[in-house]
Order: sequence, then C-alpha cells, then structure tokens
Amino acid sequence: MLYSITRTLAWIVSKILFRFKLTGLENIPKKGAFILCANHISWFDAVALAVFLKRRPRFMAKKELFKVPLFGWYLNSLGAYPIKRSAADMTAFRTTMNILNDGGGLIIFSQGTRMKEFENAKGGVALFALKSGAPIIPAGIIGNYRFFSRMKIRFGEPILMDEYKGKKVKTELIDEIMNNVVFQVSSLCKA
Repeated sequence: MLYSITRTLAWIVSKILFRFKLTGLENIPKKGAFILCANHISWFDAVALAVFLKRRPRFMAKKELFKVPLFGWYLNSLGAYPIKRSAADMTAFRTTMNILNDGGGLIIFSQGTRMKEFENAKGGVALFALKSGAPIIPAGIIGNYRFFSRMKIRFGEPILMDEYKGKKVKTELIDEIMNNVVFQVSSLCKA
C-alpha cells in the first residue's frame, strides 16, 4: 500500500517536474529475475527507475540510511534492504540471491555511491548474475534533476548469462562481465 502511494506520487513529480523521456523499457523482462544496473548521479535515481518499471523492484541501500529514525522503516517498506559497503556483507548477499532465485527484479548501483561518470563499478552485479542466471539490464540516466528540465533514462538490451553457464566463477570472469556492463552503461549515458 505504501509502495503504491509513494510510486503514484513519485510518478506525478517525475512527469511534471523532470519531464522524463524513456527508451528501451521493453528490455525489462515481464517475468523472471533481472538485475538493473545503472549509473548513480542523484539520490532520486532509485525512485526514477522504479517509478517507470511495470514490476516492483527491490534495491540495496547503504546500511547507514536504515539507522535514521522512520526513514529506515520507510525504505524497508519500499523494498530496500541494507548493505554494508565497507566489507563483504553475507546477509545482503543472501537477501539478493533469495530475491533473484524467487524471480524478482533488483536495482543495483554498482558504483556504490553517486558519481558524475560511470566508473569504479564493483563486481557484485556480475557475481549475482552468474550465481542466479539473471540477465543484467544496463541503464543510463542523463540529466541534472533541475526542475522542469529534460531527463532521459535509456534501458539497454539484456546481458544474458547463457554463455557463462557452467563456468567457474573467478575474478577474471567477473571482470569480463563487468567490462561489458561498464561499456553498455557508459554508452547509454551519452547524450
């Protein structure tokens, strides 16, 4: 209920204040697991992505946000779950794998923090995709979130894990997939 109310209000704000233009929305699977990996330029990115998806996604948020009174409860009710960014977080890993194994959609900002350029992407996206078989959907967010400015979200074609099935998960394989993800997301971010 709270998610539906928030989504409706955010959709209105997104349409009126930011004039979003979307392309490639058909690349989001109608069913089954997926990992949406996008650049991260603003705190509003997760909202903007979730508003336009036909399915309710889940997303990671830094653990510190869940310590803020009421805000942590609110994030949790929207489908967010905490992750420790400073070290390997097995609880967040298990939560992520459960979501994907149950056929859910997930939004991950693999940079781990907001940045102007899509760089320093961490390998978690590739690891989760390899372990679950979920496709990675690259996405590029373009704009500055100034009121009444034009914003663009471009969803790229899925990066499928079929060719990696049965391969041992090694650093080299994760790097190979992440190089492709970085290339795809960076390409989608070009104006």
